[in-house]
Amino acid sequence: MTANGTLTPDDTSPGGTGSGGASSSAVRSGPRPPVVRRGTLVTAVVGAIVLGFLVITALATRPTGRQALDVASPESDGTRALAQILRARGVAVTAADAVPAVSVSRPGTLVVVRPGRLTHDALTDLLGRVWRGSDVVLVAPGDAVLDAIDVGVVTADPQPDSGESGPRCALPEAAVAGRVTIGTGRAFTPADGADLGDMRPTLCYGDPPDAAELAVLNPGRTEAAPAAGRLVLLGSADFLTNGELDRAGNAALALGLLARHPTLSWITPAADSAGGVGTRGVADLLPAGVRWACLQALVVLVLLALWRGRRLGPPVPEPLPVIVRAAETVEGRGRLYAAAHARDRAADALRAGIRVRLAERTGLPVLAGPGRTAGPDPVALVASVSERTGRSPSEIGSLLYGSGMPPQTTGAPSPRGRARDRYQSRHLPPDAASPTGPAAAVDGPGARRGTGGAGRPGERDAALVALARALDELDRQAGGR
Repeated sequence: MTANGTLTPDDTSPGGTGSGGASSSAVRSGPRPPVVRRGTLVTAVVGAIVLGFLVITALATRPTGRQALDVASPESDGTRALAQILRARGVAVTAADAVPAVSVSRPGTLVVVRPGRLTHDALTDLLGRVWRGSDVVLVAPGDAVLDAIDVGVVTADPQPDSGESGPRCALPEAAVAGRVTIGTGRAFTPADGADLGDMRPTLCYGDPPDAAELAVLNPGRTEAAPAAGRLVLLGSADFLTNGELDRAGNAALALGLLARHPTLSWITPAADSAGGVGTRGVADLLPAGVRWACLQALVVLVLLALWRGRRLGPPVPEPLPVIVRAAETVEGRGRLYAAAHARDRAADALRAGIRVRLAERTGLPVLAGPGRTAGPDPVALVASVSERTGRSPSEIGSLLYGSGMPPQTTGAPSPRGRARDRYQSRHLPPDAASPTGPAAAVDGPGARRGTGGAGRPGERDAALVALARALDELDRQAGGR
C-alpha cells in the first residue's frame, strides 16, 4: 500500500509482507525479551527476600514450649528450681491460669505473673484476699494494675541496672537476704498526696523511696482482720529464675517472700483473657510519633489534592508524544486488513480516499451525513469525473462506489469515451472492467463480509489489486498527477 492509500502487489500477501519477506519497519508487539528477563529477575529477588523474612520471623517467634517464669521449666528463664526448693520446705506449689477460688480456712500465697491480663474485679478480689490473710505477689505491675487496686503506689522511672543492691529498708526478709540482684524492670514510689489508709508501705532495694524495686504493703490489723496478709509488688522476677536464683541473696529473699504459707498458687493468666486492665489494642501499641506522622501525611495529601484539583479543566488537544510517518501508518493498516482477510474493508478505504481527493480537485463539497462517512454527492462526483476524463459514468460509478451504490446517471458516453474504455480494458484482468467482475465483487451486495466475495483467495487478491490500479489510473486521468 502506498502513502496515498493504494495497494501494491507486494502488500497482498498474508501478513502484509511482500516477496522480500518481513518489512524492515516491523515492530515487535509486547515487552522485549530483556525487559521480560529483567522483570522476572526482580520478581524472583523480591520473592526470595520476602520468603527469607517470613522464615526468619517464624523461627525467631516460634514458641519454645514453655513460657518464661514457668514453674515446670528447667530453662534459665524458668522457675523450676524455686518450686523444688519450696516443695522441699513443705510448701505445696501449683500452677494455674486463673485465680483459684477463695479458701476461707487456709490462706495462701498467690503469685501473679503478668497481672495486667486480669480484670478489674479479679484484682479487687486479690486485694480483698490480702485483708483475709493471704499474701499476693504481683510481678511487674503496670500503671493500669496499680490504678485498679489503688493502694497509693505508682510506677517510677527505674534506675540503671548496677548489679547487686542493698536492702535500704527495715523489711526482715530483706535484712536476712542482704544484697540481691532483683533485675531491671519497674520501679515504685508513693503517689503524691495519696491516702494510704490502713496500708503501710515498705520500699526496698533500688533507690527508695523514689525508685524502689520492691514494695511490700501491710494492711493494719483490725478486729475484722486480725491476721491480715500482705501485698508484694516486684519490679522484676529475674531473681526468681533458674539462672539468677543462686546469685547473692536471691534465694533467701525469694524464700522469705513466698514461703510464709503452706500453699502457693503460681498464676499465669492466659494471653487471650478478655477484659484485662493492661490489655492494649493495636492503636495503643503504636508510638506517639506515628500518630503525628499520619496526621502530617493526611495534611500533605489534602494540600496535594487541592493543588492538583484546581488545575483540572476541560480537555484540550495535545500533540502526540511521537511522530509516526504516513508510510508506516498505511503499512500497518494494510497488514491489519491482510491479517483479517478484510478485502471488502480495504476496497472501501481505497474508494473513500479517492472520492475525497477527486471532490477536492473538482471543487465539490465534502458532506458527512448521519451514519455515513464524509464524502461528496455521488451523482455530482460521477458526472464531474466523467466529464473530466471522458469515460462513461457507469464505469466511473462502478469504480468509485462498487455495485453497492450505483450512481443514478442517464448521460451516455461519447464515442471517444467508449473507445478509450475499450482501450483501457485491455490492460485490466478479464472481468475487472465490468461492474460484475471481481472489482465490483469486492464490495458487492452478495459478497460475504470479511472474505471479499466468491472465488479463491488468490483471485480475490488479484481483483483487489486490479481495483487499486484502476482507481490510481482514474486519479491520474482526473488531473491529480
